[in-house]
Order: sequence, then C-alpha cells, then structure tokens
Amino acid sequence: MAERQSDYTPPLFGFDERPQGIKAILFAFQHLLAMFSGNILCPIIVCNMLALPHSEKTFLLQAALFSAGVATLIQVRRIGPVGSGLPIVMGTSNAFIPTIAGIAGRYGIGAVLATGFLGGLFEGMLGAILPKIRKILTPLVSGVVVLTIGITLIPVGIRQAAGGSTNFGSIENLLLSGLVLTCIVVFSQFGPIVTRSAAIMISMVIGFVAAALAGLVDFTPVAEASWVSFPSPFQYTWSVPLDALIAMLLMYTVTSAETVGDVFAITALAENRAATIDESRGAVMADGVGSSIAAFFNAFPNTSYSQNIGVMAISGVMSRHVVQTSGIILLILALLPKISALIAIIPTAVLGGAAIVLFSTVASSGLLILRKVPLNRRNILIIAVSAGLGIGLNAVPESLNILPDGLRLIFAETGVATSTLVAILLDRILPEAEVR
Repeated sequence: MAERQSDYTPPLFGFDERPQGIKAILFAFQHLLAMFSGNILCPIIVCNMLALPHSEKTFLLQAALFSAGVATLIQVRRIGPVGSGLPIVMGTSNAFIPTIAGIAGRYGIGAVLATGFLGGLFEGMLGAILPKIRKILTPLVSGVVVLTIGITLIPVGIRQAAGGSTNFGSIENLLLSGLVLTCIVVFSQFGPIVTRSAAIMISMVIGFVAAALAGLVDFTPVAEASWVSFPSPFQYTWSVPLDALIAMLLMYTVTSAETVGDVFAITALAENRAATIDESRGAVMADGVGSSIAAFFNAFPNTSYSQNIGVMAISGVMSRHVVQTSGIILLILALLPKISALIAIIPTAVLGGAAIVLFSTVASSGLLILRKVPLNRRNILIIAVSAGLGIGLNAVPESLNILPDGLRLIFAETGVATSTLVAILLDRILPEAEVR
C-alpha cells in the first residue's frame, strides 16, 4: 500500500475544484477536441453505409451532439441515483457500429432507435443490480468482447479509408486517408499536451482542408443548412424486431462493463481510491438513461469516453466543472445546424483514416483489459474460442445461412453477440485453473 501511495500524484484540479475564467473554457474545449471525432464517427459511418443524403446526415449529427451534451450533464450532475457525479464525458458509442449497421440495413434507423431506447432502459436496470452482473462480466469476458468489437470494426475503417461508395480504392482516397493516418501518428507522439490529446481531430481538419483544396468537397449542404434549430424528436417510425432487440441488449450489457472500468480508472487517477458502488451504479444508470434520451432525439446509444480520462491523466485537470462546461458547449453546437452540415461533408476517406486508429484503439483496449487476466491454459482457451468465433463469423456471415434471418443478425452479422455469449458460458462452466 505504501508503494502505491508513493506513485500517486495529486491532480492540478480535483473533482470539486473550479478553474477560473478562460481556463475553464480552454480545458472544456480540450475535452471536446478529444471526444469530437469519436462522437461523430458512428452516425457518419452508418449514413455512408445506408447512402443517406447530406440533409439526413446533418440531422443525425446534430442529434448526436445534442445527446452527448445531455448525457454528459446527467453523468456529472447526478439526478437522484442516476449519474456518477464524476467528471466523465459521454458520447455516441462506436462499439455499437456493427450492431447498428446490421439492424439499420435490415430494418431501418427506426428499429435502431426503438431498440436503443429499450436497451437504455435495460442498462439502467443493470446499473441497479450492478454487484450481481459484475460476477458475470469478469475482466476476461469484458476483454474478449472489447477485443472482438475492435477487430470487427477495423475492416469498416479500411473500407471508409478507401472511399466507401465513392471511387473506392482511388489514389485520391488513399492519399487522403494516408495523410490523416500519418498526421495522427505524428501529433500523438510529438508536440504539446493539446495536440497530443486532440491528434485525431486536428488530423481530420488537415485532411478536410487538403480535400477542399483538391476540389473534393462540396460546400452546398452547408450553405443550405439553417443557422439555428432545435433537434426534433421522433423523426423515424419505430419498430422493435425481436432479433434486433436481443442484439442490442447484449451490446448494452457489454458497454456496462466498459463504463464501470472508466469509473474505477478516474477515481484511481484523481483520488487514489476505488470507486464506490454508488458511483459505479450511478454511472451505468446514466449510460442507460442517456441512451434512452438519445433515442428519443434520434441519436444512437451513448457511453463513457475513455479517451477523455486519458486527457485528464495527462493534463491533471479532473474538475467536474470543466466537464460540465464541455457538456453545455456540446448543447450549444447542437443548435447550430451549419456546424453539423460542415461535419457531414467530410470526405469518407478522411473519416476512414481516423476510423482505422479509433477502431484499432478499441481492440488495444481489449488487450489492456486482458493483461490483467492470468494467461493460463483455461483463459487462453476461452479467449481463443470466443474471440475466434465472433471475429470469424463476422468475417464470413454466410457460414450461418442455415439459420433464420433473425439469428443470423444476432450471431453472424455482428459477431459481438457470439463472443459475448461464448465467453460468458465458458467462463462459468470451465473450472478455474489450479494454482501450482
């Protein structure tokens, strides 16, 4: 214990401290830069997959910004038992992309929103019984699932980097995505804290400017977008296909474990302590409530953003006030459709260069979780079987064509559900390895 205490460095600003004046705004924008690219990635990729028009993409991006702001404020401010009361930034969860894409491609966005709404309520209930589900969602299971999510997302990023549905594999697309990828590596490793924490956002701006100079960006949607508008709820017809709901509930179970991990990370960094059960329970409940509110406003599920905890670790600024300010700024940005329209016209290849890094980082997070697990023969077997099946079936979904369409959506088209169920089952059935 004494050794742990010696490694602890108190933050510049603790949970209850308030940076004054312009400092609070600057620190808040640092959080926005770190989370912005992740928050816009899911709606843009889904819109590109469905070939939706720019106007609809702008609308969904506006909804994503608004919902992230609301969810962040709920998480930080804490309303009754809902919310951790910790400086946790919330945003659209990219872990849901394979599930959302599968549901949207088969049933439409309305089914994504309806099942996302119910899934949010389900996660809220999981938060209420958190001590019980933590026995099931062990670090072994969580690590396998997060690893599977990341690896199954990487091909999505590669397709976007090559141009998606526009001039796939052209030299222009490859150069743009390569430029963004190179800039991310450079900015992540060199320069001041601000550029390191916002490397992805800065690199996407550079890629966007390069594309505009090359005449590859059409600014017409920005000119046509209004200056101010409020996100309108229920713009899609909701439906609840059973297979889509099951797939969504499994993903909400997984993201609950990720959120608990983020809560423990931030309390350890800021105050050198473990998170309380009320903080963990409140964080998961805020995840669920925030996601249900997001669905109401036509946005996809929200979750805690681990990268922003990294920003706090680097900067030493762990103030609730700063994160609350970033949530308010997100709400303001969401009321300005021209901002969303500008994001919507980002070339697919620029987005893909960033997506490769973001999705690979998800896979790396899974490996970091698995580092905490004893890599004995039992656990290696569980990792191999569950991850192998999930990744393999996602790559070759037609191998389960014998199954009804609904089961194929759950077990093949996303792969994450298969990894989750197999990992949980094997972890509960196989005996613990003997300690020698």
